[in-house]
Amino acid sequence: MAACLCRIVLLTGVVLASSGIVDARAVATWSYQKLFDESDIVVIATPTATSDTSEKSPGLDGFGQPVVGVETKFTVSAVLKGDKKTEAFVLHHYRDDGGLVPNGPCLVSFDPEKKRTYLLFLVREDDGRYAPTFGQVDPAVCGISVVERFAR
Repeated sequence: MAACLCRIVLLTGVVLASSGIVDARAVATWSYQKLFDESDIVVIATPTATSDTSEKSPGLDGFGQPVVGVETKFTVSAVLKGDKKTEAFVLHHYRDDGGLVPNGPCLVSFDPEKKRTYLLFLVREDDGRYAPTFGQVDPAVCGISVVERFAR
């Protein structure tokens, strides 16, 4: 019995010693209702093309992760909020440029070749492009998500 207890204590010590401290950044997510209320447009859309812009930044909102501006063109399948005549739009977002930073931004990327469909909650920028309602730092966490296609 003592040998068994000794092994359990030893094993527990090894597990505790070998597990490092885990860093995590708290990111508050919004409800669908808050996203909907704060958005200028809510759409179901598919990316058709993506290209880098000339924008470069050493980091978004104080994060040390270098980023590059990106424009992704989308075709709209359905408008849930906003101008129902919208057939296409350009999403302005960022991609990492030089490696990931621990606990850095959760950025989005799109591959038009995969033909995935997304639910997007967006705000209109002054130049006519759209940006994630949740912000540029963590759009992959809240407000932009893949949706399964409906059977035809």
